[in-house]
Amino acid sequence: MTAYWYRRMLWTMKSVVVIGAGFGGISAAAHLAKAGFQVTVVEKNAWVGGRARLLEREGFRFDMGPSWYWMPDQHDRWFEEFGFDRSSLYQARRVDPSYKVFFGDSEPGEQQNVVTVPADFEEACRIFATYEKDGDVKLRRFVERARRKYDFAIDHFVYRNYRSIFDMVNSTMIKNIPQLNLLRSYRGMINSSFSHPYLRKILEFPVVFLGSFARKTPAVYTLMNYIDFGLGTWYPEGGFTSVVQAMQHVAEKTGVEFRFSTPVTGFEFKGGKVSAVKVESEHGQEEIKADIVVANADYHHVDQELLPPEYRSFTPQFWEKRTLAPAVLNYYIGVRRKLPELAHHTFFFDTDWDEHFDTVYGNQRWPREPLFYLHIPSATDPSCAPEGQEAVFALVPVAAGLQEDPKTRDHYFDIILDRIEKRAGVSLREDIVFTQTMSHADFAADYNSYKGNAFGLGQTLFQTAYFRPANRSHKVSNLYYSGQYTVPGTGTTMSMISGKVAADRVIEDMNT
Repeated sequence: MTAYWYRRMLWTMKSVVVIGAGFGGISAAAHLAKAGFQVTVVEKNAWVGGRARLLEREGFRFDMGPSWYWMPDQHDRWFEEFGFDRSSLYQARRVDPSYKVFFGDSEPGEQQNVVTVPADFEEACRIFATYEKDGDVKLRRFVERARRKYDFAIDHFVYRNYRSIFDMVNSTMIKNIPQLNLLRSYRGMINSSFSHPYLRKILEFPVVFLGSFARKTPAVYTLMNYIDFGLGTWYPEGGFTSVVQAMQHVAEKTGVEFRFSTPVTGFEFKGGKVSAVKVESEHGQEEIKADIVVANADYHHVDQELLPPEYRSFTPQFWEKRTLAPAVLNYYIGVRRKLPELAHHTFFFDTDWDEHFDTVYGNQRWPREPLFYLHIPSATDPSCAPEGQEAVFALVPVAAGLQEDPKTRDHYFDIILDRIEKRAGVSLREDIVFTQTMSHADFAADYNSYKGNAFGLGQTLFQTAYFRPANRSHKVSNLYYSGQYTVPGTGTTMSMISGKVAADRVIEDMNT
């Protein structure tokens, strides 16, 4: 018997408990089960997917969380690792136009204040050329540089564990510093290439997905512009529920057991290691034996609330000093008519950009005139709403940790409706079938989210790679982490990859 198969035989006797059935948890579970471990996923909620949650009401269907299906190549790669063709499990179609952006009032003689970004890259280049001299040439050059960063990141950066600073600062990384622009800011990189404010904002908006502000985000993350313009924006038919259900199917085929409505309440320890995971099940308090634990739940919640003080990796002060990604104020709106004036993805960047993000990352407070985003899946998938109607999801990014109440939600809903009418000429008030909201308190209650944040830990320079909270506990050697707080970063695709990276670390540690 070879050493490999001997280890595999031993692993079949090892039990792994994964906490949380979000993207990272399902991914970690599937990879560990594939390696031969006995894996159980425990999830506090009744559904798979964590924030990738479905709202169905009065014939309307909404993704309550993620709404951008980016990096389709990495989604396909995940399924291929288990021998599945993604398209046999769910279909994804290219969204066209990719998105529409409403800016502020135009001055006399200026171009219109609405930019529709098409899926076709050459057409997008032509649009850029109408806003500034050689805009098409500049965009091609910029996106090509972004592509090289993306390819480098996938090959050397994203699927990597960081045990020490030398895993980050190595000869390959040092050699490529000029190409990666590690010491420049995202905004600085864009502003040195483009002069028109509309084009700058279009190129800068993806930084919101990183949970950071462009002035504080390393320019290496302009790779997001290749994801946007090169790989494109897609829509998984049936919404993100289709994606997580497909991932669950794959995980179950590899032998993973899922237990829903089973919140974790703590741990048992033996010899400085977790020996069992305490859960609240339909039968009452229960302990599930665990040789290894992978926590895909909110990192702060596990570290500060589930672990006793002597086993915590970080102090409360550490967490207080982290730059959190934004929280969100979400509205799910059933509208009894079609809205051809709006696109599947529509942005309202018609107020002061820097002022809004200062309220998120600087002097944290509720914004006076917020930027906001609309997701209208029924524009692409008519089954998301009754015939002739629209499902509209409105999102305002706001600072984590703010206090809010029903009056706050009503106030911002009025602002959103007024601005849609002012900029797009669409009056919605008389056609609203229902409205449902979600914000800080809901994220904290439903996902144990620290300060009600929506996207985990922001990706500033000193919260990138090795500088993010490690995916293995500093105090408990058999406790690992996946999800949006650890490597590689925020967002559904990065969370999915984080599960593989965490599983790889478990396997590496078992082999040493």
